Amino acid sequence: MNYGVQYLTDSERKALQVAYDEHGRDAYFWQTYKDLEEVARARTGDSRIKVANEMARAAAKIGANERPLYL
Repeated sequence: MNYGVQYLTDSERKALQVAYDEHGRDAYFWQTYKDLEEVARARTGDSRIKVANEMARAAAKIGANERPLYL
């Protein structure tokens, strides 16, 4: 699970990567991103801001967001 982003399991990280590889930055990718963000938030119990920042890091690591905005 150590992908530099503790909020995603390996399978979740892979799902995000596959969504990006297959769809680029289209609506399907961002829906997958949003769904995984909610799953991570429910699992960790962390604030939306903390999880949003970690998800932005995950998106940047796979190339989906070259200049992530952190809250």
